[in-house]
Amino acid sequence: MKLNLRHLDLNLLLVFDALMQEQNLSRAAVRLNLSQPAVSNALARLRSQLDEPLFIRTARGMQPTPRAHVLHGSVRQALRLLQEGLDPGSEFDPAAADQTFTLSMNDYAQARLLPALSRRLQSAAPKVRLAVRSDAADSLPAWLTTGMLDLAVDYLYFDDPDLCYQPLLEEQLVVIGRIDHPAFEPQLGLKAYEQSRHVAIPDRGGRGSPLEIVLGSAKVQRHVQLFVPHYLSIPLIVAQSDLLGTVPRRLAEHFCALMPIRIAELPLVAPPVQVSLIWHRQQERVPGHRWLREEIIALAARFAQQPELSGR
Repeated sequence: MKLNLRHLDLNLLLVFDALMQEQNLSRAAVRLNLSQPAVSNALARLRSQLDEPLFIRTARGMQPTPRAHVLHGSVRQALRLLQEGLDPGSEFDPAAADQTFTLSMNDYAQARLLPALSRRLQSAAPKVRLAVRSDAADSLPAWLTTGMLDLAVDYLYFDDPDLCYQPLLEEQLVVIGRIDHPAFEPQLGLKAYEQSRHVAIPDRGGRGSPLEIVLGSAKVQRHVQLFVPHYLSIPLIVAQSDLLGTVPRRLAEHFCALMPIRIAELPLVAPPVQVSLIWHRQQERVPGHRWLREEIIALAARFAQQPELSGR
């Protein structure tokens, strides 16, 4: 890729950043408050100046090339540094801000936090948008470093001094099964837990889940018959099968009120799972990021004060 900064129109990098995030010309145009032809023209100029295609048109939109992915990390960092340098003391006005934040959350965190967070944004920051996705475990530090992710909500911990953590929630794991499952009579014991068949979440990038770590330490063996990518499908599966599932208590309580399943305590000692808010240190003082972090932390604090329900 040829690159001569003296001839490069730096405004084109804003277009490139928007296209990388949206991967769609129309949505990028809306984000930039430009017409679609203007964005298309800017992309053509950037391709010419960099001598690189950057994107390939597909049925799903604009697919970035491998070189575009590499370039975007540096561009995001540069744009963020420019913004902070040009306006270091600016305050964030949520009522007027027109901004998109990109977050990584698994399905549990999405179900627990997003409904209330969405209501909060509607009233306090109507033009602020959240782009939420689920990322592979090993990609989170790199995405947070490059700025492709603003925040993550996860139980994972990375040995990286540039990552900041704020505990949000603690969740006790419980076992769910159909309401007349024989393993629950008279109560679920360790032997019945081991002998039952299970539906479970697979490892994330070779990182064992908190449950797998506990089971391994206790030398407990499960017969996992079905692996699924998301917690939210487990209650639907166990309600119509002989499988057991081990899920966060709040999720179990929600579905217990909606379908014929019951909850049992995990038949071994297990500490609660801590879910944290994670961000990169370079975002620490960015006003918009600080505002969003504070909103999520306050929301989680209110959840922590809510009493638990009892399962059937």
